[in-house]
Amino acid sequence: MTSPRPASPSTRLPGLELLRFVAAICVLLLHVRAVFGGQQVFGRGYLGVDFFLMLSGFLMARVQEPRLAAGMAPGAFLRARWWRLWPMMTAALIIGLPMQWLRSHGLWDFAWVAAANLLLLPVWGHVFTFPVNIPAWTILYELACNAAHVLALRRVRGWAFAALLMLLAGGEAWLCRHYAGVNVGPRPDTALAGLVRCLFAYVLGIGLARLWAVRRAPPLPWWLALPAMPAILAGSWALGIRVWWFDLAFVMLACPLMLAGALRLQGLGRTAGWLGQFAFPVFALQMPILQGSQRLGAGYWSGLALAVAGGVAGVLVPLGWRRWRGTM
Repeated sequence: MTSPRPASPSTRLPGLELLRFVAAICVLLLHVRAVFGGQQVFGRGYLGVDFFLMLSGFLMARVQEPRLAAGMAPGAFLRARWWRLWPMMTAALIIGLPMQWLRSHGLWDFAWVAAANLLLLPVWGHVFTFPVNIPAWTILYELACNAAHVLALRRVRGWAFAALLMLLAGGEAWLCRHYAGVNVGPRPDTALAGLVRCLFAYVLGIGLARLWAVRRAPPLPWWLALPAMPAILAGSWALGIRVWWFDLAFVMLACPLMLAGALRLQGLGRTAGWLGQFAFPVFALQMPILQGSQRLGAGYWSGLALAVAGGVAGVLVPLGWRRWRGTM
């Protein structure tokens, strides 16, 4: 079976939708363990974030760069991108406000932290830059990568792009060695390292999209690519792998191969679409739901079920709203 030619920008990519869902579940299992305790089978689930950033860069280069070249205004795209993400992040903030009130040092501390996080702005002086909803830092960094892409990176080509990618790869290797992995970004003291981490994954995604537009992607079967992430993460725990370069190898080798294999999947379009839509709401809402349910006495499995239910609601409620508006 030969590798498919790159699809047109409007073509759905069901394999990538399914991989988005798989990565979201890996991050969810990491956070459930972080909140409720238990075995760290998916203790490296944070690598799902690197995959998300790589996928974002890949899709931006594959889908949006041609539209920008055809005349789409960068400002209009960035505004649309912000407003697409902001409502779900606001819903997560609302869910997390009671817990933030309990953690706050008075009304002023609660108010300014909530206001900053509502605008997707980080705060300093706290354990996390986004205390209300810890994973929100990745959304801010993804938006920053998107802005850099439409304003500058789409014009960086050839040797200049290769030099940028090599520079970021060196930074990624350094922080991986220094921090014994790439689990950096959510805390103020690792915020800059997190930016390097996100930029590297994102720019690598851009490079893969451009490369595979002129050359065939590696012929990894889709049925091997889709379960690869949970298999590798759980396998590293089972084998006790603790080497510093594991995360680096995962981002530089495993993630591109998973992308290549997923591009070969041509079926399951409707199912993949629904699961892909589930990925962002469950990622955005999971931590406030998990922390709140733990505070109310929920256990591991009930907290997990509530987080999944929140992700489902995050798909169905906006869908129902749009249909209701369409009937008016």
